[in-house]
This record gives sequence, C-alpha cells and structure tokens, in this order.
Amino acid sequence: MVMRKIGLLSVLLALPFLAGGAGAQAAAPSCASHAPTMHPFDSTKVATLIGTFDLIMIDTTSLRGGVRQHTGKLVVWLQDSVPKRRATMARRVQDRFMVGTFEAALPDTGEMWSKMMSGSADSPGAFWSDGYLRLGEFGQKSGISLHFKLVTENELRGMWTSQAGTAVIVDFTGDREPDEAGYFCARRVK
Repeated sequence: MVMRKIGLLSVLLALPFLAGGAGAQAAAPSCASHAPTMHPFDSTKVATLIGTFDLIMIDTTSLRGGVRQHTGKLVVWLQDSVPKRRATMARRVQDRFMVGTFEAALPDTGEMWSKMMSGSADSPGAFWSDGYLRLGEFGQKSGISLHFKLVTENELRGMWTSQAGTAVIVDFTGDREPDEAGYFCARRVK
C-alpha cells in the first residue's frame, strides 16, 4: 500500500515537468518521423528562401539509437558584396549574394555552431552556393549543407549533410562513424 502511494506521488510530481516539455516542443516546426519523398528544388526560385525560419534537422545516421535533432533560427537575406572568406563558393542570386545566419539552440554549442551565427558581410554564417545553402565553414572546416527539395510560402523541406572537415570521427571500437546527415523542415516566421 505504501509503495502504491509513493508511485502515485511520483507520477503527480512529474506531471508539471512533462507538461512543460510538451509545450516547449510545440513551438518547433513538425517534421515527419521519416524522410518524406521529395523532388528537385527549382533553383530559379531561390529568392523565395529569403526570410526568417524556425529550422529542425533530423539526423538519420545516428548509430546510438533514438532520434537526434538540431534546431534553431535561420535568417536569410540578399547583400550587394561578395563574402570575402567565401568568395570562391558563394553564388549570385538576382545580381546579389544570398547570405544569412543560423542560431543553433542548445545543446548544440562549439566553434562550428558559433561560426554559423556570424552576420558579417565579409564572413556570414550561411551563404548560397551551387544549389544549396551552406551553414558554417567550407573546405577544411566543418559545416552543414541544406539541400532544398520543397519550398512553399510558409515551409521549407529538404535533406542536409555535414562535413567534419579533415577530421575522421571514430567510435570506441576504432570504426569510422558516418558524418551526420538527414532531412530538415522549417517554418517561416517572417
């Protein structure tokens, strides 16, 4: 009888925390539990990507089980000047360069994620390249590439890939782990 009361009390005490967690997730865009069927994005309509979005990236390569995801705020705009540090990769969109920032939500922290927040005209945290939006560094640095497949007035969907730069990540057995990759969805907020 005492054990039953302790169990009931534990459940009742946990309810406010469970309700708070569900409310916090309601603000994020909803992504399907599997990668949706997608068709190639018409890159002539790349200017429709300009705006502010709540973005969620679902990792389909996780070897640890469970669903791993990255969330944050993506902001994209056009600027007249070519990004100096990324001049060889940035591509023109309507005679300007599409650039932006990505502010990752916790628990994502570190140098790779902080570089994505740069709003500098010379070194933006994101830029449009040949058919995808690059978040972070290019070449020997790490970053994420967003490959768009579906763009509507209020939603973006597609596939994403990461690159660990020149590093090779191995697990405790010495086997190489794959770079993170998966699908994403975003909801326009502005």
